[in-house]
Amino acid sequence: MFTMQTILKRPLILLKKLKEELGMEIIVVIGGPLDKGAIRRWLNQKLQQKDSQEFQFIGVDGGCLKLMAEELPIDLAIGDFDSISSEDKEVLKNYASKMIEFPSEKDFTDFEEALMWIAKSYPQKKVHVLGAFGGRVDHAISCLWTMFRPELQALIPYLSLEDEWNHISFLTPGGYVIHKIANTNYLSFISTGPVQQLTLKNVKYPLNHQDYDYPIALISNEFIDEEMEISFESGGIIVGQTRDSWR
Repeated sequence: MFTMQTILKRPLILLKKLKEELGMEIIVVIGGPLDKGAIRRWLNQKLQQKDSQEFQFIGVDGGCLKLMAEELPIDLAIGDFDSISSEDKEVLKNYASKMIEFPSEKDFTDFEEALMWIAKSYPQKKVHVLGAFGGRVDHAISCLWTMFRPELQALIPYLSLEDEWNHISFLTPGGYVIHKIANTNYLSFISTGPVQQLTLKNVKYPLNHQDYDYPIALISNEFIDEEMEISFESGGIIVGQTRDSWR
């Protein structure tokens, strides 16, 4: 049985064998602020919930430097790499197992290009995105709204934006059971526009077939058990499971 500590200590050449033996999940590191050690701390949190978990690491542009700084593998480096120096880029070419470079003038952001590549290459694999929060507000909002692009709809059930305090997922119309993420206190629902027939069950503040004609932020709700139910008929909803960073 392999643990995350085993994976991180093994040479990169063994990753391919491990990926054949274990169910793989994708870690995408983008260029937002992450202090040194943040990725490993996040991995340690995940290990408390899962045994023998296999990850593939994808660095997006400046996110590659964060993976290298923590001496973590880079299975794929992707982006236009305009945010890193030519010297770091040369190091990255030798460090990453695979590198895909785009021109700096393009129709999509590096993050969008990476997600579209993942959607084609790893359909129905869980995707954890690190580095979306803590810096520019417009950068964070862009990461949130990117998920509702038509080209990325297939990723919505599998992708989350995460750090040590936040777990953000996305829902399209339908009915869902949401499980509580360990070490979180709050449960929030933020619509991207009007939403109809919103129902929340097994939470501290339930709703029953509520319509909103405008974007709504229903924050700081709470689980009353280990899972809750949500359903709605139209719109898009961002689900946040969070805790205060100072606790």
